[in-house]
Formats: sequence, structure tokens, C-alpha cells
Amino acid sequence: MIVRWLIGLSLGTLIIAATSPWFVRSYVPRTFDDVRQRVVLSPGQTYRWRAEGYATTSVGPHGMMGRINLPQAGDSRIKMLALWGDSQAEGVSVADADKLWRQLEDSLGDLASNGEQRGVKVHVLPMASSGDDAGSWRHQMPLVEQELDVSGHVFLICEMVDLMGTVEKPSHQTSADLTNLAATNRVANWVPDFAIHAGRNLLIDAQTMERRRLRFGVGPVRRDLTPTQIAVREESDRVAAERRIVDNLNAISAAATKPIWVVYAPRCPLIMDGQLRVEDPDSHLWNVVERSADGTSTKVIDCRGAFRHSVARGVYPHGFHNGRFGNGHLNAVGFRLIATEIAKHWHEALGVAE
Repeated sequence: MIVRWLIGLSLGTLIIAATSPWFVRSYVPRTFDDVRQRVVLSPGQTYRWRAEGYATTSVGPHGMMGRINLPQAGDSRIKMLALWGDSQAEGVSVADADKLWRQLEDSLGDLASNGEQRGVKVHVLPMASSGDDAGSWRHQMPLVEQELDVSGHVFLICEMVDLMGTVEKPSHQTSADLTNLAATNRVANWVPDFAIHAGRNLLIDAQTMERRRLRFGVGPVRRDLTPTQIAVREESDRVAAERRIVDNLNAISAAATKPIWVVYAPRCPLIMDGQLRVEDPDSHLWNVVERSADGTSTKVIDCRGAFRHSVARGVYPHGFHNGRFGNGHLNAVGFRLIATEIAKHWHEALGVAE
């Protein structure tokens, strides 16, 4: 029986190992990028994604996802735009040709500079990375302005929580961090992806990205709050969230010397509990962004109208996730809609005329 069990275990593991690239994302080495002053996926690697899409992404310089080369520096006919965001803007669930940065380049096309006849080509540098927020973007903006000569910044906001972090000073990489990075890379290089994935799912909650906890505990059961206490807490949380959004927008504006666009593309409409939900539950927070940007050099672009029109035609800008249509990451359709909306505002915002 033991022999049969070992044979079954071995054969089962081999079958999983052979078929895992069809179902399991890849884990690739990372490196510290001197320009961005952060850890990024190693250039030259390919990153495989197998959730809400089926795509393989090429990793370019400075950890840029899908862009394998940089435009020639010093050419006055080239304008470079830095694209910031989290996994939604990173776009690993779609092919490189369908990513937001590529579609944005296609939508902007060849422009003329300040009414002159010579063509100006816009290149978009995809700086978005999974898990990033306003703090991550703010710290990198001055670096890429100086080192990569960008002409402007685009921030894709899909969840308002990305603008609600505490404004802190930049953190510096330590020798301990680099030692941990080397150890992590050894695991990525030598341990099969499916084994890393299984261990990660065992220890980490996929929804919260925190260490899993037991579903039971020792001690008294926490009392539920009264309706009055709940209302007071919600009001306090709302005020604190609005304050943090304004603080982060001010910090982003202070960190940049180039024009800024804040693009809003939330997960709505979506289907939940068998019903189409069109209204954005974070509308009041986006209103805070619009009020804060009013009268400043920061421009805002709202994609919700374009998303609603697309869904009315039966085409969803977000993928399928956890049993709900429209609740996943942005798909190729969503990126195309966003790129079109940005292109509409481009000429007036940057002073570029056709």
C-alpha cells in the first residue's frame, strides 16, 4: 500500500508539474532598479498570468510590463508620458499589444507640437505595478522625471483606497532588504512555480494578501456595535478618508514638475447577486478628487460614462472574477475605452494642437 501511495503521489505531482503552466501564474526573479529606487521584475524575463485572462508579459527596462525598449533620449519630437497605477494599469491579464500603455500610444498617435507642422510622437512608459498606491507613485515621480525625461504623468485610479494611504517620507532600501531579495530570487529560480503557488495560497489569504488566520479563537466574542456607534464610526471614517485623499493629491502635485492627469476607472457597472449595479459607491470620494483638482494644474478624467455606455451594449470593460461579471481586472475593451477618453483630453491639457 505504501508503494502504491508513493507511486500515486509521484505520478500526481508530475502531472501537476507538467500542466501547471496552463493554470498557474509564474514567479520570476526581481531586481533593484537604480532609476526608480525600488524592486521590480527583472528585465528580460517573461511573466505568465493565469487568472481573469491568459497572457504572458515581457518585462522591459526598469520593470516596465510589456514594453521591452525605451525611446531614444534627447529627441525633441518625442514626448514621454509616465503611466502609474496598480495591477489594473499593469495589465498582465491581457496581451502586451492590448495593454493600456500600448493602446494609449495608438490613441494619441502622431501629434503636432504647439501648432507647428512637425510630428511629435508620444511614448508611454508603463510604471504601474501590482499593489502600488499614491505613496509608491509619489516617491518615484521625481526620479523618472530626471532620469527618463517624462513630459507628464497619468495616474489610473480604479479603487479610491489607492489615494487613501498615509502620507509618509520615502523609505530607503537597506542591506537586509537586498539580502531578502536575493533569497527570494533563489526560491523563484529553483522552486517550481506550482510549488510556490501552493505554498503561498496555504499561508496567504488571496483576497487580503495577509497571513491566513484560524477561523476560531480563544476568548470572549466581540460585541456588535449599536446602530448609533456604527453611524459615528462611518462618519469618522468618511472624514478621515477625504482628508487623506486631499493630502495625497497635494503630495503628488508637489512631487512633480510636469503636468498630471488623474483618470478614474472604477469597477462599475458590474453584476452582483444577479443584478446589474451601475452606480459607483465611491462617487462622493471622486467628488473630493475633482474639487481638490479644480483650479490646479492637475486634470481629472472620468471614464464611468464610457463604461456605462459600453455595458449598455453588452460589452464589459472589466473581466469575470469570483462569480461576478465586471468585478475583475480591466480587459482589452476597458483599456481601449480609457485610452480613448484620455486622448480626448490630451490636446487641451498638454497644449498640443492637431
